[in-house]
Amino acid sequence: MPLPQPINWQDFQILIAEVARVKYVSDSIQEFGRQGQRQSGVDIYATDLLDQRIGIQCKETKKNGLTDQIISKEIEEASRFKPSLDLFILATTQRTDAKLQEYVNETNKKKHHKFRVQIWFWDDVNREVNRSQAVMSSCYKTFLEHFSAEEITSHLAGVRIAFDRPAFTDNFLHERNYDDFENALVDTKAMLKTGFLYDRWTRNLVAQVIPSSLIGNESYQKFIQDLEKTLDRIYREFQQDKKATVQNPHQLEERAGDYNISRRKLLATLNERLREAGMPDVRNFY
Repeated sequence: MPLPQPINWQDFQILIAEVARVKYVSDSIQEFGRQGQRQSGVDIYATDLLDQRIGIQCKETKKNGLTDQIISKEIEEASRFKPSLDLFILATTQRTDAKLQEYVNETNKKKHHKFRVQIWFWDDVNREVNRSQAVMSSCYKTFLEHFSAEEITSHLAGVRIAFDRPAFTDNFLHERNYDDFENALVDTKAMLKTGFLYDRWTRNLVAQVIPSSLIGNESYQKFIQDLEKTLDRIYREFQQDKKATVQNPHQLEERAGDYNISRRKLLATLNERLREAGMPDVRNFY
């Protein structure tokens, strides 16, 4: 999900500190010094699980872009930091730049400094924030609340597609292939987690939405969690009944009524939410 950049360097530094808190040892994170104090090129200090020392310099570069000269200057500053660093990171609001990446690679190759150098471009930061619900909720709460209203509608439409198919709408007695039913349960569970739904035969993408965990609405997340729990229960029951067919070949046919009831209740929960959103029900035929 593309995220808006922080509007000032202070918010950018807070965001980078939160990303570092997820990537490295949380208790080790220090925002080093304050504006006006000598920081030796380091805004944020951290250590990782191998006890490597990491310094991060935050560069809000919307007005003035990052250059080779700026990178070189920041590396020289960081070389004076105590204790000496194992890794120096330049975090910037600038988009990924191949020339700057090449410059950093060449700098690391020459080994003029004891530490390695990395650049976190805005694309990298955006990706890291998307991976962490904690950072997203902490730094983008207001954005998520605004974003979630539209995304709930989009996500719900995708969920409707996932459930409007024979594995949920047809009488279980008419199931032609029980492996198809099992695969449909797995695919639907995956869609609720990842936001991607594929056609099983062609592997074409049928629906794509953001993961529900990124929708900042507790009520909607609970709704999705309830669907997931019901799917998990149906899946576990199916696995048990499938094993029981070794002793009783008609086990699944005998349990058809129970599966019909479970799926009807599941669709009733979904349809209630669909009606609230002004969407058509998923109709069952049993």
